[in-house]
Amino acid sequence: MARNRILRLVFSLALIPTGAVLVLIAGHGRAGQLVNGLGLSMMVAGILNAFREIAVVRLELEDLSAEITKQVQDGMLQILPAASQGIRLVSRVRRGYDEYYKWATTTSSRELFFAGRSVLHRIDADFRKRGLPTLEQVLLRKLNEGSTIRIMFLDPRSDLVNRIAAEEGQTEQEMLSDITTSLGICQRLYHLTKGVTFPPLAQLSIRAYDAVPYFSYHRDDQDVIIGFYFAAALGSQSAAFLVLDEEIRSFFEGHFTSIFDRSPGSAILDIAPNRGRPNFNNRIYDEMSAMLNHKLGREECGKLLLGG
Repeated sequence: MARNRILRLVFSLALIPTGAVLVLIAGHGRAGQLVNGLGLSMMVAGILNAFREIAVVRLELEDLSAEITKQVQDGMLQILPAASQGIRLVSRVRRGYDEYYKWATTTSSRELFFAGRSVLHRIDADFRKRGLPTLEQVLLRKLNEGSTIRIMFLDPRSDLVNRIAAEEGQTEQEMLSDITTSLGICQRLYHLTKGVTFPPLAQLSIRAYDAVPYFSYHRDDQDVIIGFYFAAALGSQSAAFLVLDEEIRSFFEGHFTSIFDRSPGSAILDIAPNRGRPNFNNRIYDEMSAMLNHKLGREECGKLLLGG
């Protein structure tokens, strides 16, 4: 499609000088008037077509993209609840969906796996809105209860950040701000875990990844909630779906598990079972924070890292 647009634009632009040449060489008499009129027509046609390709078609494509996104989401909302596909609509907007946070109020050991674009910043914001403790405090408590916790968010150094932000209608700075908040939570959680003796089964791994996420993934023991990412739609504003079938749960988890298994070197914070001593990757943290300082400004970056 892009190639065809370029060809049409080149052809349109070529009409303008061609028409100008005809106007210049047009002689007198009826034949000259005919050549002159043809030249003027070609110039006008070239200008109008070029304007349409540069301005109008681009706007039409953006409107079409937004409309397609809306129709896809509406279609899924209509089809999935009624279909026996092992997946059910549970919330039309996943931001603030209560079932995301039931693990935070339990006092038992849980197996948790959260993955998406920035993940932690959204959970922490919803905790604060509900008057709950900060996310790092809740994660510390879950570790003390012997939970296994895996978390993955997009590496701010990735070339994908700008593209994914544009698809969601965000600026690069907005998406990086969310990721910076998540990175700050990792550092604060590390400071909370230093010197703490955890149960033998307690386990934590927070990793950054450089791959297209396609969907958000939230696992609380056997309960799995997914949210799809669409172009021209902010991820947290899309619907939430509960996965009912074990085979389908494995299918969705397999996407992030494969990324997780391929990225041991991208671990930001780890607590291995039976050891209980936190391992914080200062090298990765320093590289990320230096880049974020450059992109967001030192003052703004520092504020986000501190949770201000």
